[in-house]
Amino acid sequence: MILFLRLALRNVFRNRTRTAVALLAIAAGCAALILNTGIVFNIFRELREDAIRGRYGHLQIYRQGYSQHHLEDPEHYLIPPEETQRILSLVRANARVVRATRRREFSGLASIGDRDAPFLGVGVEPEDDAEFSRHTILRAGRPLSGGDSSAVLAGLGLAQKLNGQPGDEISLMTIEGGTLNAVQVRLQGIFEGGFKEYDDWTLKVPLQVVDQLLMDGQTEQIVVLLARTEDTPQVRAELEASFQRQGLNLEIRSWNELALFHNQVVSLFGRELNVIRLIVAVIVILGIGNTIGMSIVERRVELATFRALGMRPRAVASLLMTEALITGLMGAILGVLLGIGLAVVVTKVGISYPTPPGSTRPFLGGVDIVPGAVAAAAILSVGATIIAAVFPICRAIWRPVGSALRRG
Repeated sequence: MILFLRLALRNVFRNRTRTAVALLAIAAGCAALILNTGIVFNIFRELREDAIRGRYGHLQIYRQGYSQHHLEDPEHYLIPPEETQRILSLVRANARVVRATRRREFSGLASIGDRDAPFLGVGVEPEDDAEFSRHTILRAGRPLSGGDSSAVLAGLGLAQKLNGQPGDEISLMTIEGGTLNAVQVRLQGIFEGGFKEYDDWTLKVPLQVVDQLLMDGQTEQIVVLLARTEDTPQVRAELEASFQRQGLNLEIRSWNELALFHNQVVSLFGRELNVIRLIVAVIVILGIGNTIGMSIVERRVELATFRALGMRPRAVASLLMTEALITGLMGAILGVLLGIGLAVVVTKVGISYPTPPGSTRPFLGGVDIVPGAVAAAAILSVGATIIAAVFPICRAIWRPVGSALRRG
């Protein structure tokens, strides 16, 4: 067995030019698969994190029935202050939770001077807002802080409607229970969340101001941010079990149920990108197959000589398959190193994408190094090398020895 492997290794390295061409084909194919998969994963991951860090968090907690019926009777699905604190304590006790914060959505009319515009208010905890807005760009002014309860942030489109600048005084008016309520706040900053519909209507308001406007101090939802997105299903199950034990009548929705734009993009482009991935894989397999097949065909005289000296066809086939396996493994290793190296370089440089549909800014992406994709590319490269060698090996061992020697 050792002698057999030594012979296979000697044959692999004997013709350096032929081996170099085969290794280059396998490595290039393996690297192409790694890069293609990494780009797809990066696009989807950036869209996912934009939805999580920009708007929804990983989990949102509501009163049971909120998702289906809160538009019919919004007051019925609010959470009172005492229960809110119980929920926050239970959520924050989970080791995987980074942040848990209250939110309250409402609508009203904002005015600056003689200009006014309707808005969708999002009541936030100022000290937590920065953590939930990592993918939000502050175009002017300063972010919210816990020390100033009268400061608000306006979406870029809403600020343009009001012709507002940081420092301007804004009058907020809303109708609650048939009563017109109003407060005076200050525009502290203008943000761009990346989606026109969001930026055109959204006003981030400290919950202290919201409580003054709505006069109830209740919570609509609790938004949870985790250390790792992959932990979302497990944390959701743990929290549901915890709420059930405490007799809390609540429901939980995860980011992938709320991020409609992300889901639409993945659904629309996922199949197309899979087709592209399949085309790349086919090209890789054909390229490797052509290189390996030609290298075996070029050795037909040598193989016929082996058989003329008494070597059995099965032994010749085993030798050639071992050589193909060694070549495939070497090429896959080089391909993995090449693919990872290119992924790191490309990510540092960045890939500039045009503005996605519905977005307001271009997208700078990179290449994710996905361990599963790297392993799959290596396995596919080795498998393609072995499969590509089967047909020329069969032709080589079943061709008459005399005929092969005469043609040589």
